[in-house]
Parts: sequence; structure tokens; C-alpha cells
Amino acid sequence: MFLSEKRTDLLLLLIEKPMDIEEIKNELNVTTSAMMTQIKVLIDQGLIVYVNENYELSNFGEVIVRKMIPLINTLKIYSDNIEYWESHKFGSIPIDLQNRVEELEECELIEPDLNRMYELPLKLERNLEKAEQIWEVSSYFSPAYTFKYLELARKGINISLIVSEPVLERLKNEYDPVFKKYLEMNNVDIYVHTGAIGLASCIVTDSFLSFSLFFKNGIYHNHAMMSFTDRSVRWGKDLFAHFKSNSLLVDKS
Repeated sequence: MFLSEKRTDLLLLLIEKPMDIEEIKNELNVTTSAMMTQIKVLIDQGLIVYVNENYELSNFGEVIVRKMIPLINTLKIYSDNIEYWESHKFGSIPIDLQNRVEELEECELIEPDLNRMYELPLKLERNLEKAEQIWEVSSYFSPAYTFKYLELARKGINISLIVSEPVLERLKNEYDPVFKKYLEMNNVDIYVHTGAIGLASCIVTDSFLSFSLFFKNGIYHNHAMMSFTDRSVRWGKDLFAHFKSNSLLVDKS
């Protein structure tokens, strides 16, 4: 199946509904002769059948195609940003969420301009300002995020942060006035994760997901891998819930 793009496209098309040859030709923009060659192969393999002048998936063909879709989506995510996945610590993501990587969908690598190297990537910052709720898991400290979140919290945006113990200690020791402001706000919750977080950061809002991984040598660089689909947002919320289940709420008293 994967040796022919036409066969793959046809199988993915027929998962939607049975179609006749004219519909198939129009949808896939192919000639009759080119398509009939691929149809014959798939009929011989028992994946599609010809019924009432329409082509449709066989029962087992439907099972196979439903299994194909996550793999195809996973391969697309990998191939769209192959250099990123090869050079960063993907293994730091919890295994159950690694197995759902196809849900990330349409990831875009965002890096700051040279004149903003130590600031938030502009696209990330602008979308944070539109959020109603922000959830973040982070194992690295950035003053830019610290002050930005204070600004957003003052505007009424609900913020939940899970940080590692070293990040919490730095926040308390070096940014105590900001930390105390956080604790005074009813719309800000801070949790400390006592184990290893592994990934640099994962931010999820009601409308987008952003995450940052460390290089394989452990070095961090300022960037964001962003996705704006509903499935990626659910994936990010599940990642937050994973770490929250092993985190302690910082006492506000």
C-alpha cells in the first residue's frame, strides 16, 4: 500500500464513503487508466470490493485503513520537522503521550528573531495574550515568562504552573516580589514537581499547544513548537494532568 501514493490516497478516500470511478477521478485528479491499475491491485489484495457500480473498502480493508491513519499522521509530523525530532530529546515525553504523537498535528517550529533572542517568540507571546486559561509544565527558568505571566494574571487570565524544585527555588530566592504577587492572586496556582520533568516546557491554552524540548546533549535553546488544533490541545492538557498527578500545590498562606 505504501509503495504507491495513489493506492494510499484511494484507501483514505474510500474510508469516507463508497465512490464510483468518476468520483474517484475527480477527487484524486487522476486518469481512469492510472486509477484502474491501482484499483485492480487493491481488489486482488482483498482491500476494496466493487458493489453496485461503486468501489468500497472490504471489512478487513476498513480495519487496515483505520490503523493506517495514525501511522500516516505520525510520519507526516516526523517528516515535516525531521531535523528537530532527530536532534532533541523526544524520549523525555511520557511514553503514553509518545504513543499519541500523531495528535500533535501540523506542528510549526517558532524561533525568536535575533533581536529577541532572550524574549518569548513573538507568535507565542501574541497567542498567550489571547488566552483565557494557561497551563504550563516547565523544568527551566526564564525571567521573560515570569514577568509575562504576572502581566497576564493581572488581566484576569487563569494560570496554572507546574515547575521543578530548582525552578521554584530560583523563583522564590531571586524573584521573591513576583513570587509573592503570584501567591496573592486567586487566578494563579503554582505546583512543584518533585521528580524529573525531562522536557524544557509545555504550554497549553484553550486554543494552542506549545512545547520545547532539550537538545540531546541537554542544552536548551529558545524556541517553541506550536500547534493550533483541538487534538493537540487535548494532548497538551493530558501532559499537564500527567505531571500534576505527581505534583504538590504551593501553599499560599
